[in-house]
Amino acid sequence: MKERVKDVLVLAASVCGREDLSAFLARGTGEDAAALAEEAALLLRCYNLTEYELASDYIPLRKSETLHSEGFIGYGALEREPLEIVCVRGEDGRRLQFRADEAGIRVRAGRVTVEYNCRPRVKREGDFPECAKGGARLLALGTAAEFALMNGRLEEASLLDRRYRAAVAAACRARGGRLRMRRWV
Repeated sequence: MKERVKDVLVLAASVCGREDLSAFLARGTGEDAAALAEEAALLLRCYNLTEYELASDYIPLRKSETLHSEGFIGYGALEREPLEIVCVRGEDGRRLQFRADEAGIRVRAGRVTVEYNCRPRVKREGDFPECAKGGARLLALGTAAEFALMNGRLEEASLLDRRYRAAVAAACRARGGRLRMRRWV
């Protein structure tokens, strides 16, 4: 994905039928620039919520780091804060037994590679999306659904959410994500 977050926001504003906001995001001009800037900031928050949801629930953002272990690796030693430790491998590539607790990962001493899922960083307009596997359309649909909900446009939010969930399901099938079944309590 070569699009920046700003490109996703422009697309999300168009999906919501907000051509004024889309034009403001693309060119920085509009009739009520102050109000449009506030809405653009809200749209960016909606984008960050959508990317976080995708990474934590559907299309994991996977990182791999090689570290030296003395029998314990604190989470602070990792580049990113992990959501889930997927596996730990030794120098030969074989999976090692490990135990993850609240402080870190307990694994045998030596050079190990830790594979983990992490949260995406909070984005600004000029950044690149981290959940690139989903594509700009998927991110835009989720952002638009969240934006419509936050603006009290419930019918539109419901319609956009259905389109977003269908796109998530398609992305999970095509890209090896995980689609969790809804559970009724």
